[in-house]
Amino acid sequence: MNSFPSLLESIADLNKIQIDGLLSLSTKFKHRESESSLFSYRRPIIATSFLENSTRTKHSFAIAIQKMGAMYIDFNAETSSLKKGESLEETFLTLYNQGVNLCIFRSSVSHQLSQFRESPPIKIINGGDGVNEHPSQALLDLYTLFELSPVLEGKTIAIFGDNIHSRVGHSLTKLLPMFGMKIILCGPEAFLPNKKDLPAGVELSNDRDATLKKCDFIYLLRIQKERHLDRGINHLSIEGDDYLESYGVSLDLLKKLQKLVPVLHPGPANIGVELDIALIKSSLYCGYLQVQNSIPMRMAIIQSMLVNNDKNIGNVHGEKF
Repeated sequence: MNSFPSLLESIADLNKIQIDGLLSLSTKFKHRESESSLFSYRRPIIATSFLENSTRTKHSFAIAIQKMGAMYIDFNAETSSLKKGESLEETFLTLYNQGVNLCIFRSSVSHQLSQFRESPPIKIINGGDGVNEHPSQALLDLYTLFELSPVLEGKTIAIFGDNIHSRVGHSLTKLLPMFGMKIILCGPEAFLPNKKDLPAGVELSNDRDATLKKCDFIYLLRIQKERHLDRGINHLSIEGDDYLESYGVSLDLLKKLQKLVPVLHPGPANIGVELDIALIKSSLYCGYLQVQNSIPMRMAIIQSMLVNNDKNIGNVHGEKF
């Protein structure tokens, strides 16, 4: 896709045609019989640089890169010149001039990549930035939803949990309405965003059971305690068993409400908090399907970015003397 962005920071960087292309390409990758290299002329070099811990995102990108036949390097920021005061732009430019074609970057700082919107020093995929967005996770979730139901128009998904701190949730609220889905964000008041900050088609609720009765899909988010102190939240009014009882989802509850619908979770799941062990062991739980689908979707994103034919990368705007 020649028009595909060289910096994928937000779902807003993509239009529906591009997203449809990613869904189609993901299907092709998922059902490929051969694992031979996609690059017959020159193997690209792709790096991951994660300044925050990660299991699913980092490993799935690493697997996707290697399944495509590209060269993979894990750039360790803890031992890099970033620790010596080098700017992020200079670090990216160094990687670019070493021959790295694409970098997947994760940071605890929201909007850290926005500075590169006009002139990307290297092609970059946002692997999650603070409480801002996680676009590749939302895209693989959309792909999973389409596998579960070929028609999403008019369907309702309820996203339960720590919505205000969830970068995945923020990406989903931008993405799913593009495909005609309605969204209900449900949780304690402290976990819900301001209504005025939400796009059309997104509702707020504090009533778990009433929300469950309205939805066609359930999406669970963990309580992100590591982000609470940064935002001035020093304690939770409820947690653990109390949270599960009031805002979590159990298999028994879904049976009681006669609402046996697919349950998604981006992981890691906190059993006994947002869901119980019976639910995660049941056929309703789709978290592992999401993990499986993370590989083909991230392959699709990587390929689309590598072949976008963008020449406006690197230090091409340096002043001439």
